[in-house]
Amino acid sequence: MSQTTTKKPLEVAVIGDSVAQVPAEVAQQLGITIIPLIVQIEGTPYQDGVDLAPSELYRRMRSENIMPTTTAPSVGKYYETFRDKLEAGAPAILCITLSSKLSMAYGTACQAAELIRGNFPDRQIEVFDSRQAAISQGFITIAAARAAAEGKSMPEVIQAAEDAKKRTGIAATVETLDYLARGGRIGKAAYMAGSLIKIKPILFVDEEGMVAPLSRVRGDNRALQAIVDHVAHQTNGYKTLYLAVMEADAQDQAQQLEELALQVLHPKEIFHSEFTPVMGVHTGPGLVGLGYYYD
Repeated sequence: MSQTTTKKPLEVAVIGDSVAQVPAEVAQQLGITIIPLIVQIEGTPYQDGVDLAPSELYRRMRSENIMPTTTAPSVGKYYETFRDKLEAGAPAILCITLSSKLSMAYGTACQAAELIRGNFPDRQIEVFDSRQAAISQGFITIAAARAAAEGKSMPEVIQAAEDAKKRTGIAATVETLDYLARGGRIGKAAYMAGSLIKIKPILFVDEEGMVAPLSRVRGDNRALQAIVDHVAHQTNGYKTLYLAVMEADAQDQAQQLEELALQVLHPKEIFHSEFTPVMGVHTGPGLVGLGYYYD
């Protein structure tokens, strides 16, 4: 989509967060404002996607056995971002967040929206729970921003996000479930914890926005095949498919997964999406997976 040249503010300003992994050039083209989540390492805060490289985080997690933590943006951060958009003339704001089952970002953004409405009673501020994470959340954010760039109204932009939510998802495998269990984000996959020697769990984000199990397979090759098979099943019958290969310090496996996906799924577009540090803290290094979106 070509970049909008008019100086008049769009009917709806779309705000996302760093976990969505919206490519920087796409965010700039569509006017998406990205709010970073925070990674804490030994008491030092880092802005996700701003001043902490994923490769550095995963290297330290492997070599130093550090135990980072994550936090959602503060109410103040959301408030300031909303205020800046409204003061710049935005008639309305749609903020799309990480799944409320995985983070406090949605609740915090709702608090900020309630506060800002008191100062801008003539404007509309809505918060949308993506019920997704990583690049599948990103696909939802992009779909909403495209609708906004076309000059659509708030109900139409929200509908675009709702429609996209039905046509996107992720499937991934991790080296170990220890990190997910440690952060309390394992949900229905809890029963899969324990000895995973040579057993690879296949995980996805379910309709409730929780990390849930698809299956367990033996060996890396079968894990990659299981991921592709799941995406093929979910997107069967749809002609236009967009894929993102996700990886957290798993470049070789990511390359294998891309080759397999190209052979089987024949996407219109495929790109790489290095797992954002906030997500990597909870999955650990070694994750590899696919995000998908179809028309």
